[in-house]
Amino acid sequence: MATPTARPVRTRRIAAALLDALLALLIALVPAALTPGVLKGRMFGVGLLIGAAYLLLRDGIPYAQWGARSLGKRLLGVRPYRIDQGPLDWASSARRNATVGGAALVWSLLYLAGGYRGIPFGEFVLYAAGAVVVVEVVLVAIDPVGRRLGDRYAGTRVVEARA
Repeated sequence: MATPTARPVRTRRIAAALLDALLALLIALVPAALTPGVLKGRMFGVGLLIGAAYLLLRDGIPYAQWGARSLGKRLLGVRPYRIDQGPLDWASSARRNATVGGAALVWSLLYLAGGYRGIPFGEFVLYAAGAVVVVEVVLVAIDPVGRRLGDRYAGTRVVEARA
């Protein structure tokens, strides 16, 4: 179990998020790589949906060796924990990652719909989803304890964790 510390882990937390985003992109590429011909584009959209689901549920992975955290957090030695000391389960993960997972879901749905240009206000929606992610990163950087909107909504923090 992670011992909460007062020291924010901003840099490693942002790096872990980038690793998780890279993993989500790699997940998105798999269906497209396995599909021949004209369906590649649509299968990439399906892969984006799967990647968005990973981003949404990544901190609720119940693998005992990881201790309910994403692969990026595991590799960089940080762990989310609930302030009320409850278990970090799928529902908690969905709450804390609703902003980032929601943005990825918007991007994937826009891609599946044929791109943002064919949808009324599609470009605005695309940039609004991107702005949400930027706000989350800025909040991690400037908040005294490194909490973002998702952390506040789910009642969580990210702390150092040993292996």
